[in-house]
Amino acid sequence: MRISKTVARVLDYCRANAWPLFVAAWFPCFLTTLCLTALALVLFAEGQAPAWLLWLLSRGFDPWTWLSPIVAAPFSAMVLAFVLDRMANAPEHGRVVVRRGIESVKRFAIPGLRFELGPRILLAALLLAAIQLLCGFAIDGEHRLLVAGLLATHDLPLGPEDIAPWASAMGVFNLFAGGLVLAWTYLFVGDFLWTGSFDPIGCRRALDGNHLRFVAIMFIVLAIVAILKYGLILAAGLILIPADAASPSFLTLMLMHIALAWPFDVLHLVLSAATVGTILGAFRPPAVAAIRSAAAL
Repeated sequence: MRISKTVARVLDYCRANAWPLFVAAWFPCFLTTLCLTALALVLFAEGQAPAWLLWLLSRGFDPWTWLSPIVAAPFSAMVLAFVLDRMANAPEHGRVVVRRGIESVKRFAIPGLRFELGPRILLAALLLAAIQLLCGFAIDGEHRLLVAGLLATHDLPLGPEDIAPWASAMGVFNLFAGGLVLAWTYLFVGDFLWTGSFDPIGCRRALDGNHLRFVAIMFIVLAIVAILKYGLILAAGLILIPADAASPSFLTLMLMHIALAWPFDVLHLVLSAATVGTILGAFRPPAVAAIRSAAAL
């Protein structure tokens, strides 16, 4: 597995299938944006969360509440499943599927829109949410330890020169550690959707010595999205917020970030799923029969 050729294959696949992939991803990502916006408005409408909601807050998440990954995980799982279904040649007609229980199924078609709730989506969402919760709480604990350490070793008040080096080091560490965890999370969740069984050990063994190459490929893909995303957000902030204007509120900045992030959430999930599907396609046989039967329900 060559890094440059694999990245080129992923980008070429996404270019050749841009419209079907957009159809698979836009609506779940729109629902994510809508739900996170509502969450931010509820928690931060008055500039800060009410006292009775403080237990929901945590700095390790975006927005600053541990409800964020729980809200977003089902929609992320849908996009991963839809893209991998397409790459495994499973049926993927534009449709809305809502499963209640085991036997009762409601299905109706809406052109250009895909939405599905079922056992495999919910299990994949549970895996995504659990790992993101662990990572978010770890970041929050890291921040608390940093603050406690600085307060214990420096005189008050703390100056920017006291905080900046440690905050920068923590940010760089979290960037690489978070990217590493995200890459393997997508691979294991994708493998579950691809094969129909959760077997992270078997998935890791199937890579056959290509672990570092896989991580490098995922880092390149995630870096492409991050550069585009934060470059646009920075440019939009410079254009929309005049230099002599009053600083916008925390809620305004958060809502701008959530709204501008929507197209890049689509790009992030589609590229990540296509990368995982390309790698799994080379090392793991898809359970196409299982996928077809699930899609036919």
